[in-house]
Amino acid sequence: MIHRLSLLILAAALPVSAVEIPTFSPAEFNVRDFGARGNGRNNDTASINAAIEKCSSGGGGTVLFPAGVYSAASIHLRSNVRVLLDAEAVIAGAADGYDQPEPNPFERFQDFGHSHFHNALLWGENIENFAIIGGRIDGSHLVEDDAAPGKGDKIIALKSSRRLLFQNIVHRTGAHFVYLLNDCEQVTIDDVAIQQSRDGINVVSCRDVAVRNCNITGCGDDAIALKSDYALGRKIASTNITVTDCHLESAANAMQIGSETVGDIRDVSFSRVSIARAGKAAIGLTSADGAIVENIRYSEITVRKAACPIFMLVTTRLRSGEANRHIGAIRQVTISNLTSTDSKPPRDVPVSPAIIVGKTESPIDNVTLQKVSVVSAGGGTKPVKWTLPEPRGHPHKAFAYAPAAALFVSYARTLRLQNVQFSYERADARPSLVAINVDGLEMERLHAQKTGTETLHLERVNKLLLRDSAPLPDQSVDQLNELAF
Repeated sequence: MIHRLSLLILAAALPVSAVEIPTFSPAEFNVRDFGARGNGRNNDTASINAAIEKCSSGGGGTVLFPAGVYSAASIHLRSNVRVLLDAEAVIAGAADGYDQPEPNPFERFQDFGHSHFHNALLWGENIENFAIIGGRIDGSHLVEDDAAPGKGDKIIALKSSRRLLFQNIVHRTGAHFVYLLNDCEQVTIDDVAIQQSRDGINVVSCRDVAVRNCNITGCGDDAIALKSDYALGRKIASTNITVTDCHLESAANAMQIGSETVGDIRDVSFSRVSIARAGKAAIGLTSADGAIVENIRYSEITVRKAACPIFMLVTTRLRSGEANRHIGAIRQVTISNLTSTDSKPPRDVPVSPAIIVGKTESPIDNVTLQKVSVVSAGGGTKPVKWTLPEPRGHPHKAFAYAPAAALFVSYARTLRLQNVQFSYERADARPSLVAINVDGLEMERLHAQKTGTETLHLERVNKLLLRDSAPLPDQSVDQLNELAF
């Protein structure tokens, strides 16, 4: 049976200031009436597209998918259409017959998958007031790498669209992306399960987005990634994005901002998120292409089996078509009520401490860690003298054996550690925390396990405040060249 109350239930649960939910006329269009067989063998693309086109051109309404398996390629999404799948209905990606990737003169500024939208199982552009609710949508024959002509590499791809809803959907198999949204606004992704894919949800250059109640468990790359690239030939900001009440598992990053960071990314909140594995970072936060990444909040985050609990990095890749390219920045980041344990990644990748590394000309600014507990892997057998690399390719590997066992900071300004605990699974010869080139370091109620000769190692730190962190002595120093406890 197709459930028709889900929109009302969702709307009632949202606060007044929440993302807008699309509404639809009462007209209904059954894909079976347009020739769809739903037997898993016949290609139903033409019938599905005919139903969607008829619905949209007639003023909108609901396109119904009764129980069945609908094999399709390149379903064209239209405005004012609600796609409503029966609980036993499946849209499955066909082996071939996908639309050709549209020409993109800006393809060189991001990878192939980010640059094209038409070679997807379902795609749309410049549409408004659209929803998919219920059922299952599987990539099936979609590919996870660059798609050859006639093949597809995304399940849902939308650009320059608004007022979108994706709710109560299961994706057993994915593709390069399950969701690729670029330059969209007023988007809700609610109660979506992704069981296998390369990337899960990619929100690129979007505004006013709510991702909630999602269960993403089988990603080979990022589970949820917020980005801003140059695929549309201009710099577009990503703003006002919330991710709440989600469970994530990834062989790469669980919650990632970047690496595509052309337009600014600001006003982002992750809350009540559980992470069961992250082969790179649980929290990844980068500015590589010139973006100002600011006002980012994480709260009530539970992490297990992450190679790195927190990874913040400013680099100078500067991959965009902007004439005046310049280094970006990361600032105003708060991480509160985070616990990270059992730091064993799910694949053979190095385990690193939490990383906060800026640049001389762009130190990471105004970061607060509050009520944070990290149990690191430990196992370092000797102190490490740090020579800062310029990370390229896969930057996490550059920090595989950092000089700190729990937290390494370099080129930062105004860093606050409040009620933070660091401990280890195995003894480690490295200091728990190493901070180099920091202007403003405040540590209050810091509890750091000491298994080597030093607990803290500080170099070129200005405005140091350390208090209520026994057995470490209270300190208040305006300027120091080197200090260790």
